[in-house]
Amino acid sequence: MILNLNAQIIWVFVDLLILFVLMKKFLFGPITRMLDDRAQEVSDTLDQADRRLAEAEQQQTAHAAQLASAKAEAAQIIEDARARGQQEYDRLVAEARTAVQRLEEQSAQRRASERAQMLREAKKELAALVLLTTAKVSRQTLDSDIDRAMIDDFLREETEAAR
Repeated sequence: MILNLNAQIIWVFVDLLILFVLMKKFLFGPITRMLDDRAQEVSDTLDQADRRLAEAEQQQTAHAAQLASAKAEAAQIIEDARARGQQEYDRLVAEARTAVQRLEEQSAQRRASERAQMLREAKKELAALVLLTTAKVSRQTLDSDIDRAMIDDFLREETEAAR
């Protein structure tokens, strides 16, 4: 019985060994391959997720740079527009000042011209009054050509003396 028991134990061990070899070849092999494939898929998925995350961060950095560039460009455009507006304002103010100065000069010339004209007319009237007074004093009547000649001589002498 000991041999019988031992032989039975050996056959059980042999059967277990054959079962183990068969299980290893037909059961554990495919399961191990399936687990390795699954591990590879998980690893690939994680790698792909890392790549996508890196791309997203890169795009976010690029968008942030574009946004900063756009803001800087907008600020530059606004600054340029302000500068052009200030230049236009300065130009218009300078034109207005020039126009005012020109009008003041024209007005001064007109006043001087009118003043000179008034003085000439006043001198003519004064000369005419002097001639009338002289004529009345001397009680003689002068003809108009002589009167005119005397008035013109008097005015000529006065304008030369004024210069």
